[in-house]
Amino acid sequence: MARTFIFIYSYALPFALADSMIQPVGAMLVIFFITYGFLGLEFVAMELDDPFGDDPNDFDNLGMARVAIEDIYYNIHKNDGAKSVEILRKQVARNLEEEGALNSVRNNLTDDFKDCIADIYDI
Repeated sequence: MARTFIFIYSYALPFALADSMIQPVGAMLVIFFITYGFLGLEFVAMELDDPFGDDPNDFDNLGMARVAIEDIYYNIHKNDGAKSVEILRKQVARNLEEEGALNSVRNNLTDDFKDCIADIYDI
Protein backbone atom coordinates (compact mmCIF):
# COMPACT_ATOMS: atom_id res chain seq x y z
CA MET A 1 0.00 0.00 0.00
CA ALA A 2 2.84 2.39 0.82
CA ARG A 3 4.37 1.69 -2.58
CA THR A 4 1.13 2.78 -4.25
CA PHE A 5 1.14 6.07 -2.33
CA ILE A 6 4.77 6.69 -3.28
CA PHE A 7 4.02 6.21 -6.97
CA ILE A 8 0.88 8.40 -6.81
CA TYR A 9 2.91 11.07 -5.02
CA SER A 10 5.73 10.79 -7.56
CA TYR A 11 3.33 11.17 -10.49
CA ALA A 12 1.37 14.02 -8.85
CA LEU A 13 4.48 15.96 -7.75
CA PRO A 14 5.19 17.60 -11.14
CA PHE A 15 1.64 18.95 -11.29
CA ALA A 16 1.87 20.29 -7.73
CA LEU A 17 5.19 22.05 -8.38
CA ALA A 18 4.33 23.34 -11.85
CA ASP A 19 2.92 26.67 -10.67
CA SER A 20 5.47 27.34 -7.95
CA MET A 21 8.60 26.92 -10.09
CA ILE A 22 9.74 29.67 -12.40
CA GLN A 23 12.26 27.66 -14.38
CA PRO A 24 11.27 24.23 -15.76
CA VAL A 25 14.83 22.88 -15.41
CA GLY A 26 14.81 23.63 -11.69
CA ALA A 27 11.45 21.95 -11.30
CA MET A 28 12.69 18.87 -13.15
CA LEU A 29 15.76 18.62 -10.89
CA VAL A 30 13.71 18.99 -7.71
CA ILE A 31 11.19 16.41 -8.90
CA PHE A 32 13.98 14.02 -9.95
CA PHE A 33 15.80 14.15 -6.62
CA ILE A 34 12.64 13.87 -4.50
CA THR A 35 11.41 10.91 -6.56
CA TYR A 36 14.86 9.30 -6.54
CA GLY A 37 15.01 9.61 -2.74
CA PHE A 38 11.55 8.16 -2.14
CA LEU A 39 12.08 5.27 -4.55
CA GLY A 40 15.49 4.59 -3.00
CA LEU A 41 13.91 4.39 0.44
CA GLU A 42 11.26 2.04 -0.94
CA PHE A 43 13.88 -0.31 -2.41
CA VAL A 44 15.82 -0.34 0.87
CA ALA A 45 12.59 -1.14 2.72
CA MET A 46 11.91 -4.01 0.32
CA GLU A 47 15.41 -5.43 0.93
CA LEU A 48 15.02 -5.24 4.70
CA ASP A 49 11.44 -6.54 4.66
CA ASP A 50 12.22 -10.08 5.86
CA PRO A 51 15.47 -10.01 7.86
CA PHE A 52 15.20 -13.63 9.03
CA GLY A 53 14.88 -15.32 5.64
CA ASP A 54 17.42 -17.07 3.44
CA ASP A 55 18.65 -14.12 1.39
CA PRO A 56 22.37 -13.25 1.41
CA ASN A 57 21.72 -9.98 3.27
CA ASP A 58 19.64 -11.56 6.07
CA PHE A 59 20.75 -12.20 9.63
CA ASP A 60 22.74 -15.34 10.27
CA ASN A 61 20.72 -16.58 13.25
CA LEU A 62 22.50 -19.90 13.53
CA GLY A 63 25.90 -18.21 13.36
CA MET A 64 24.96 -15.71 16.06
CA ALA A 65 23.62 -18.51 18.27
CA ARG A 66 26.81 -20.50 17.73
CA VAL A 67 28.94 -17.50 18.75
CA ALA A 68 26.80 -16.93 21.86
CA ILE A 69 27.09 -20.60 22.89
CA GLU A 70 30.84 -20.64 22.32
CA ASP A 71 31.17 -17.42 24.36
CA ILE A 72 29.31 -19.08 27.22
CA TYR A 73 31.57 -22.11 27.00
CA TYR A 74 34.64 -19.86 26.89
CA ASN A 75 33.57 -17.96 30.01
CA ILE A 76 32.81 -21.17 31.88
CA HIS A 77 36.19 -22.58 30.79
CA LYS A 78 37.90 -19.41 31.95
CA ASN A 79 36.18 -19.42 35.36
CA ASP A 80 35.59 -23.09 36.17
CA GLY A 81 37.93 -25.05 33.91
CA ALA A 82 37.74 -27.48 31.00
CA LYS A 83 36.00 -30.20 32.99
CA SER A 84 32.99 -27.94 33.64
CA VAL A 85 32.73 -27.12 29.95
CA GLU A 86 32.72 -30.78 28.97
CA ILE A 87 30.07 -31.56 31.60
CA LEU A 88 27.90 -28.72 30.28
CA ARG A 89 28.36 -29.81 26.64
CA LYS A 90 27.28 -33.33 27.49
CA GLN A 91 24.26 -32.13 29.49
CA VAL A 92 23.13 -29.83 26.68
CA ALA A 93 23.57 -32.57 24.08
CA ARG A 94 21.67 -35.04 26.25
CA ASN A 95 18.79 -32.59 26.87
CA LEU A 96 18.53 -31.79 23.18
CA GLU A 97 18.59 -35.47 22.31
CA GLU A 98 15.83 -36.26 24.84
CA GLU A 99 13.59 -33.52 23.48
CA GLY A 100 14.22 -34.58 19.91
CA ALA A 101 15.29 -31.05 19.07
CA LEU A 102 18.71 -32.14 17.91
CA ASN A 103 17.24 -34.58 15.39
CA SER A 104 14.98 -31.91 13.89
CA VAL A 105 17.94 -29.55 13.69
CA ARG A 106 20.03 -32.25 12.03
CA ASN A 107 17.30 -32.97 9.49
CA ASN A 108 16.75 -29.33 8.57
CA LEU A 109 20.33 -28.17 8.26
CA THR A 110 22.64 -28.48 5.32
CA ASP A 111 25.73 -30.65 5.45
CA ASP A 112 27.96 -27.68 6.30
CA PHE A 113 26.06 -26.94 9.48
CA LYS A 114 25.76 -30.58 10.50
CA ASP A 115 29.52 -30.74 10.99
CA CYS A 116 29.46 -27.59 13.12
CA ILE A 117 26.68 -28.93 15.34
CA ALA A 118 28.57 -32.22 15.70
CA ASP A 119 31.70 -30.32 16.75
CA ILE A 120 29.85 -28.14 19.24
CA TYR A 121 27.99 -30.98 20.98
CA ASP A 122 30.55 -33.76 20.45
CA ILE A 123 28.05 -36.01 18.70
